[in-house]
Amino acid sequence: MYLESSKDIFYLVLAFSVLWFTAFVCWGLYYLISIMRDASRMIGEIRDRLHAIDDAIRGVREKFEAAIGSLGMAATGIKMVMSYLSKRKEKVAEKVRQTAAEVGKKVKKMKKRLEEEPDME
Repeated sequence: MYLESSKDIFYLVLAFSVLWFTAFVCWGLYYLISIMRDASRMIGEIRDRLHAIDDAIRGVREKFEAAIGSLGMAATGIKMVMSYLSKRKEKVAEKVRQTAAEVGKKVKKMKKRLEEEPDME
């Protein structure tokens, strides 16, 4: 027989223990590697999302800066339009004054004529 002494039993139990310990270490390493792989994937996804957020913020900032630049040009354009309108308003006001003066002169002439004409009564 193979088991002749207690030493043989000890070696057999020791061999099974080493076998089970090796299996446990392999099982633990497998799960540790799986956890590390999942963590690596998760970090990659987080990195991708952070890049997407960074790109979105950059895009918003660039659009905002472009809008601010356009706003400066728009303000200049509005100033020019307001200047044109105020000049136009002054011209129209001057024309109205001239027309009112002419109408006033004509009214005075008509009053004079009416005063000079004899009454028809």
